[in-house]
Amino acid sequence: MSGGRVAIELPSDVVEVARRTAARDNLDVETLLTDLVRRHAEYIDALSDGEPSTQRFSLDRYELQRDPGESDEDFEERLSLFR
Repeated sequence: MSGGRVAIELPSDVVEVARRTAARDNLDVETLLTDLVRRHAEYIDALSDGEPSTQRFSLDRYELQRDPGESDEDFEERLSLFR
């Protein structure tokens, strides 16, 4: 589909926001929307197909830091939220 064009209907308020945003960045609306869709697709691909060395967020190794002046009971209560 390289180089092909299709018409997409968007709500008028979205088009107006796109026009204002594109004008602020000295872009045309088509370039703005094209770049946004491409960047979002790359972002989603990176999350789902990331390299094996990319680790997902996990609390498994998180060490809760004690707040200054926090009682043992309060600390244990906060700690229990992560168990």
